Amino acid sequence: MEKTLLCYTKRSMGRKRRSREFKNNSQVIDIDQARKQRLEKRQAEKAKEEEKIRYAASQNTRGKMAIRKAQRRRRILIGIIVVCIIGVVAFSVLNVISLKKEQKNMREQQEALEKEKAQLEKELSEINDPENIEEQAREQLRLIKKGEYLYVFPEDMINNEENPEEKADKEE
Repeated sequence: MEKTLLCYTKRSMGRKRRSREFKNNSQVIDIDQARKQRLEKRQAEKAKEEEKIRYAASQNTRGKMAIRKAQRRRRILIGIIVVCIIGVVAFSVLNVISLKKEQKNMREQQEALEKEKAQLEKELSEINDPENIEEQAREQLRLIKKGEYLYVFPEDMINNEENPEEKADKEE
């Protein structure tokens, strides 16, 4: 067995190269024993590292399953949210469409009422017209002017003369 004495002349060089164990003192070190100790230390560190890797691998498989479950839950939740959003949008679109139809119907009613209003205003302006008053008096009240004669015919006779085509259709 060899024994070596560690002795360095330069101060900074010795501190850097010496092992931690023998940092502050200079002793005689058995090289074979130091090598064996380093080898055992490295093997222990390696075994410890392998154990950490095995433990991490076992945790990762459990973690992967948990991650998959979480991803599945997240996807289901996102799917539900998307379906809800689509439902709300579809309901809103249908509501807008029905409101547009109702608006169109209201505009048509408004136009019809405006036409009726224009016709009634026209009749109102003609009410005080002397010609209209005379016409209404002749038709509704059967009034006549001086010197005129009023002939009243039975309704059957008037209806028969006005519609000879209808009478011919009935006979066939």
